Amino acid sequence: MSSTGHDEFGSTSYGGGGAGQSPGGQSRGQWGSQPGNASPVHPEETRVTGRRVVQYLIDSFLVWLIPGLVSIPFDRSGSTVIHIIGGIVTFGLFVLIGLWYWVIRPHSHAGQTFGMQLLGLRVISKEGGPANLAQLFIRWVCLIFDAIPYTWPFTGLVGFIVILSSRNRQRIGDHLGRTLVISTGSAVRGRPQFADTGSDQMGMAPSGQAGPEAPGGVR
Repeated sequence: MSSTGHDEFGSTSYGGGGAGQSPGGQSRGQWGSQPGNASPVHPEETRVTGRRVVQYLIDSFLVWLIPGLVSIPFDRSGSTVIHIIGGIVTFGLFVLIGLWYWVIRPHSHAGQTFGMQLLGLRVISKEGGPANLAQLFIRWVCLIFDAIPYTWPFTGLVGFIVILSSRNRQRIGDHLGRTLVISTGSAVRGRPQFADTGSDQMGMAPSGQAGPEAPGGVR
């Protein structure tokens, strides 16, 4: 693999230097920035593709769980009208749950879905700060394209290909929403705006304290 960074599994550990320093000891700024980068986030901090695949499968399952269960009695009915009503109810639940799961909850939980929290990932703005509601909403809507094909377990194949083709490992929703997905342990450690968003529950230390080392090779 290239020496500039590894995708999961087998990512570069960021515990070798002090906070805000590259592995070689050069200061990268609070968010790992380097002169000449379009984003203050270092590209190596986005090399978390393996964990993103697992995270997406977990999150997709959770979002579809309730609508799928609700649709069962409608599907068993022999009435066309009941089938239509069931489709409307299922789709409505899917949209409402998706809006909460992909947009509202991450906005209030440091850019994390349940799957991201489990695997140590977060969504941030490409400018380096927290992703806002508009950015998270764009990411969610763009799952229409990123999730193609919609057949399990190949769902998200288009997004996966786009991620592998992107320097900062961005899917279509990330490109249009100007967001990045990084490891919680590789950056954003001790940032004040994350101090009150449950960072201590996600392997991050509150502002002004040293956080735990990111586990090497695990997203």
